[in-house]
Amino acid sequence: MNAKSPNHIDSLPTDNGLKAPRLTLSELREQNRLFSGSGGVSEENRALGFRPAFYDFETGEIHLSRFANGKEAPMHLLDGLPDQLVAARQKSGRVTEVKPGVITGFVLHGQFYTREQAARATQQMLNRADLLSHPEQHNQLLDIWEQFVVAQSYPPNLMRPVVEESWRRCQEANVDPLIHHAPLSDQGQFERRQIENRELLDAAQPVLKRAGELLYKSDSLLLLADRDGLVLHTEADAEVLNSAAKVNLIAGGLWGEGTVGTNSIGTALQAREPVQLYGAEHFCYGIKHWTCSADVVRDPHDGSVIGAVDLSGLTDTYQHDALEFAITVARMIESNLVKGYFQVRQAVLDATRSMFNQWQSEGLLAFDRRGRLVKANRMAFQHVRDMDPGFQLTPQTRIDALDMDAPAQSRDSLPSWLSSNIHYPIQVRGETIGTLVVLAAAH
Repeated sequence: MNAKSPNHIDSLPTDNGLKAPRLTLSELREQNRLFSGSGGVSEENRALGFRPAFYDFETGEIHLSRFANGKEAPMHLLDGLPDQLVAARQKSGRVTEVKPGVITGFVLHGQFYTREQAARATQQMLNRADLLSHPEQHNQLLDIWEQFVVAQSYPPNLMRPVVEESWRRCQEANVDPLIHHAPLSDQGQFERRQIENRELLDAAQPVLKRAGELLYKSDSLLLLADRDGLVLHTEADAEVLNSAAKVNLIAGGLWGEGTVGTNSIGTALQAREPVQLYGAEHFCYGIKHWTCSADVVRDPHDGSVIGAVDLSGLTDTYQHDALEFAITVARMIESNLVKGYFQVRQAVLDATRSMFNQWQSEGLLAFDRRGRLVKANRMAFQHVRDMDPGFQLTPQTRIDALDMDAPAQSRDSLPSWLSSNIHYPIQVRGETIGTLVVLAAAH
């Protein structure tokens, strides 16, 4: 594959916005050109299991790309889309346009990825070999670390990029390299974070319990942290937890990179990819006798990082496959998140179906209880364009102010184009599961 650098991915256009009224053949060709070399086109990610697909924003349905005869296609084709999505055809029957709100992407393990998300995932998969630590360099890295801390210099090409970049961030953030342990959150903060992360915890609990059983008497501990590096849950034998408690590698520990330097939890969250660190690769002196492997957990709605899974132990417990274990646990948690996410989406769709059928002249937006957009009708697209031309409705739209589990201050700042419109709670058997927004036309 002619893969380009991650910087090429960062420079790609945001592919999930509805830039054109309808997806057309020319737009499809332009997307393929723009994402060529990034992993965001079929020929570059097919071998990794990605299947070209289309997402219907109005219904939330995913349609695999197909030839006109219904056979699954290895690239994006408009011809096999259902008739209800087709806006225009040539006399030959070839589809040239589809209705507004249909975007291109890929499906992997049942999850829809936009082109941009697929490009990032492809790069992570291809670069996984560079993620592993090299324990044999431990003593050499200790010497390099001393040079770095004292003189802010070090020999070139002796550190893995993920470590070098993290040490630089720690230096810029003035992290104390002599820290011996992570700080602890107070009880009130810890309890609030558990409430805010209840979906993550619910999805993780059965996976962590089973994984913890596999780790019995392994001298390792498994941790789940939130997006800021606060440890929400641990699984380990009592003896291992006693060792971990000395550096606060326990529930309530704050392991963000800016707080306690280079560590697999904080650095994985910062790098947004799997990270393995051994001994001297940690930035702070007090945790250099630990080895750890972590991967991030992503929200199925928009791919945002919502937490991390970490497998840690003292350096003499290092195992080459520890990172693969952490990655597997993270994927299993994400699988549970996907199941719960689509159950919630379906409940919102069912509860608002009559409104969308009856109020077709109104602009309607249906959000779940976390402020994630579930459905929007065509009038909503028009009203949003009129009220805020710079805002684009996408399958990944999220309004933090509509997140019922977020801190109160986050719920007080609705976007200006939403604040003057009517909000109805979406309820099922007395439980509020989301918010319906009725948009009035701009005057």
